[in-house]
Amino acid sequence: MRKTRLFALTALIAMSTASWAQFRQVDPRENVGLKDAYKDYFTIGVALNQRNISDDAQKALTIKQFNSVTAENDWKPGEIHPKEGVWNFERADKIANFCRQNGIKMRGHCLCWHSQFADWMFTDKNGKEVSKEVFYERLREHIHTVVNRYKDVVYAWDVVNEAMADDNNAPRWGRRGGQEPSPYRQSRHFQLCGDEFIAKAFQFAREADPNVLLFYNDYSCVDEGKRERIYNMVKKMKDAGVPIDGIGMQGHYNIYFPDEAQLEKAIVRFKEIVKHIHITELDLRMNNESGGQLMFSRGEAKPQPAYMATLQTDQYARLFKVFRKHADVIDNVTFWNLGDKDSWLGVNNHPLPFDENYRPKACFRAIRDFDASLDNRQPKEDFVPNFWNQPGQEWPKVNSEGYARFRIVAPDAKSVIVSLGLGGRGGTVLKKDKDGVWTGTTDGPMDPGFHYYHLTIDGATVNDPGTGNFFGSCRWESGIEIPAPDQDFYANRMDVKHGKMVQVLFPSKSTNMVKVANVYLPPTYDGKKRFPVLYLQHGWGENETSWPVQGCAGLIMDNLIAEGKTNPFIIVMTYGMTNDIKFGGMGGFTAKEFETVLCDELVPYIDANFKTIAKKDSRAMAGLSMGGMETKTITLRRPEMFAYYGLLSGGTYMPEDIKDPKQVKVIFESCGSKENPDGIKASVDALKAAGFDAHGFVSEGTAHEFLTWRRSLREMAPLLFK
Repeated sequence: MRKTRLFALTALIAMSTASWAQFRQVDPRENVGLKDAYKDYFTIGVALNQRNISDDAQKALTIKQFNSVTAENDWKPGEIHPKEGVWNFERADKIANFCRQNGIKMRGHCLCWHSQFADWMFTDKNGKEVSKEVFYERLREHIHTVVNRYKDVVYAWDVVNEAMADDNNAPRWGRRGGQEPSPYRQSRHFQLCGDEFIAKAFQFAREADPNVLLFYNDYSCVDEGKRERIYNMVKKMKDAGVPIDGIGMQGHYNIYFPDEAQLEKAIVRFKEIVKHIHITELDLRMNNESGGQLMFSRGEAKPQPAYMATLQTDQYARLFKVFRKHADVIDNVTFWNLGDKDSWLGVNNHPLPFDENYRPKACFRAIRDFDASLDNRQPKEDFVPNFWNQPGQEWPKVNSEGYARFRIVAPDAKSVIVSLGLGGRGGTVLKKDKDGVWTGTTDGPMDPGFHYYHLTIDGATVNDPGTGNFFGSCRWESGIEIPAPDQDFYANRMDVKHGKMVQVLFPSKSTNMVKVANVYLPPTYDGKKRFPVLYLQHGWGENETSWPVQGCAGLIMDNLIAEGKTNPFIIVMTYGMTNDIKFGGMGGFTAKEFETVLCDELVPYIDANFKTIAKKDSRAMAGLSMGGMETKTITLRRPEMFAYYGLLSGGTYMPEDIKDPKQVKVIFESCGSKENPDGIKASVDALKAAGFDAHGFVSEGTAHEFLTWRRSLREMAPLLFK
């Protein structure tokens, strides 16, 4: 079964035994903030409003996660200096004092902007336009007053904000009717002063604070035209001696744009002229819009669709990978607001790593929990078709390192996601080429063994047409096999004798149905000699086909028997009725219905129709995951039925669970090393100390997945029916 669904399910389990706690998903890095994760790269900032610094929980979140703060609106000229001689410092001071009290440095935002500006600077008392000299006097006083008031807490200022024209605007002509389109926004500042106002603003800021970093800040810096306009302006200014230290690249992006190449091209270009780049206003919209325009869609009033959350998570992870690559010039990355509730884009755009209740989203964990070793790693180009591919199909592919690569033709789609992936992203997001072909490779090697997956194309769940279908997650899923170093033990070998996999239909009066079971008969089964029987259960979301197909149970047994490592026995695999349990209903799950089907209907049917040794000492029951939960429950309630117990990533027994140690011959417990092997060890040690013949096994390098359980069957089989 899929790990993500297991954890969602087990989080709802209300069981008396504590053994299931070992499989619950926890955040082992809960106490690690973004600022801690990026301490070797750059500071992590956030834009705050008055509500954020008035709420204890939001203040605590800020202190834990960030080491740089920007005032979202309260330091803008129109807010802080609305009229000549009138200064509104109260709101600005509150944010500054919060930072001072908590040792957080600030990015000042902003000293000169066409919007939210102190427009009174442009006119006299009669409403007539003043000369640029008068304007400069007023602007200088404003900048000196504000910079000096906060110079103890501010390490960088956005001096001039958004002075360049956009790519998507109609050409704007020069102030004096020139024949070339102007690269500048036709603001009141520019109309009065030309581009000299930019130089003057930086001059005044440097006068006020010789040590602070001074930035030109703008949006859409990855757009080629605007990128070049910004580059040319900053280079021109710096060549003229204007003290511009850095460029602030506003990160008002979306879940589709920009790609890594576009972003990196802008960073590399700006590196040519400045030593400091800040990502100043980062958020990701749920649509195709980007940039800092005030006209945008604020999103529909509904929860964030899961597939869009995956796109957002992937996009954030990709962006931060580029940021880390250029940490030699990127000093700071600042999110534009604390949580979705605060965002200027509207809560229904879901643009930030913290939701409307300030809880971390999946994208938060992808940003924080990066694997630096994968940042510059490129997969080895020895990809071959997946073992389970349908005849004649080349894709998907896997390589010798464990990477998986996918290819889907969907020219009209907006997004294609493969549910298989790393780092909590929710999958691998594919990218479309000019021919409408989507391709993508997992960000790193996958755990070896079998994995379920599916495609999400614009929100619709479909299977990959290239590979086979396997029942998991309560539906037929696609499947892929990552080669394992020890895969020979479940290989389909020509040099061994193979048993048979027989499907039987047995009547179930308790359910008024004819039910299905798959029965493995060892190679030596001839209808004469009698054999012991293992009743082997699947997990939640799977069925009677899971162990025979993706579990490779028959092949594992054939190889063990051929090598003389186990006594031959029959394996019976039937549907465990696990999928009838709905989320939220686990508290009332008792497995009583399945117990009746198994013990009172299937076991008698198997004993009547196959050559079995029809007694307790020749029967075993084992199960993976929720099948292990059924195994534990049924073996304890029906001690007369089974003498061998096996829990594969399915909880643990403790001595007090079993009334009479003589009722069980062998107990086997296992899990993957990425689950919680300490729980297995503690249980096995306790059972051994109490006199039980208990055995534990930990599958190295795997989690809650079929290679763990294939290996578990390999280890358990030799212990049965000695």
